[in-house]
Amino acid sequence: MNSENIRFRTAGEGGIVVDFGQAIHPAGYEEVCRFVAALRSLALPGIREIVPSYCSVMVYFDVLQVHAAVMQERLTAALHMASSLPQPAALVRRVLLVPVCYDGVLAPDLEYVLRATGLMRDELLSLHTAQPYLVYMMGFMPGFPYMGGLPFTVPRQTTPRRAVPPGSVGIGANQTGIYTIEGPGEWWLVGRTPLRIFDAAREQPFLLQAGDYVQFQAVDIDTYFSLRREIAAGRYTPEFMEETL
Repeated sequence: MNSENIRFRTAGEGGIVVDFGQAIHPAGYEEVCRFVAALRSLALPGIREIVPSYCSVMVYFDVLQVHAAVMQERLTAALHMASSLPQPAALVRRVLLVPVCYDGVLAPDLEYVLRATGLMRDELLSLHTAQPYLVYMMGFMPGFPYMGGLPFTVPRQTTPRRAVPPGSVGIGANQTGIYTIEGPGEWWLVGRTPLRIFDAAREQPFLLQAGDYVQFQAVDIDTYFSLRREIAAGRYTPEFMEETL
C-alpha cells in the first residue's frame, strides 16, 4: 500500500474520507478492501459507519466519543495494519451473468453512444460484453451496482431523465451500471435486462454486492421478453459463475 498517495479529508463534523487516489482501477479497489478489512477487525470505538467507494473510504464517527484528531491517528494505524495483511493465495470472484437486449426502445441512447464513440454497433456490443465488470460499490438507488473499466468513455447527460425503467443498462464516463427501480438518471441507456437486480419481495433482495462481477450477455428482443415472463412467473434462477484468479 503506497502511503504517499493516501490522503485524509474532513467530511463535516463527524466524518473522515480516506482517499487512495483518483483512478478507478481494481488495484486501488483492493487497497480499499484491505483497509476496510483492517478497520472491521480492529473494531475501533466510536466508529458509526464505514462506507467504501471506488477509491476512497468514508468513516463516520461519534464526535462525543472520540476527537477527530484521535480518530485520524487510529485510521493511520489501521492503514499500517492493512499494509501488513497477507496477500491471499487465490481469489475467487463471483460473476453474475446478465442478459441484455441492446435493441429498439430498450436501448434508447445506443445511437448517440455510437456517434459519440465512433464505434459500429457490433463493435460497441462486443466491447461491452467482452469482460466481467467489477462491482466497486452500491448506491444511488437500492442495489444499483457501480461498475468501472469500460474501454471507452462517454460524458454523462447534462439533464437527467426523470424516470428510467428498472433493468436499464446505462453508461456514464467509463462506468456502467444497472438501474434497479424506476427513478431519475443521467447515464446513457444502451440496453435493458429482464433480471431483477433488486427485489424487495425476495428473501435476499439484492442480487449483487460490492466485490462481485457482472458479465453482460447480448440477447435478442424475443429472448428478452421470454426471460421476463419466466422471471415474473418465478421459474428463472439467476446464473452465477465462480472463477479463481
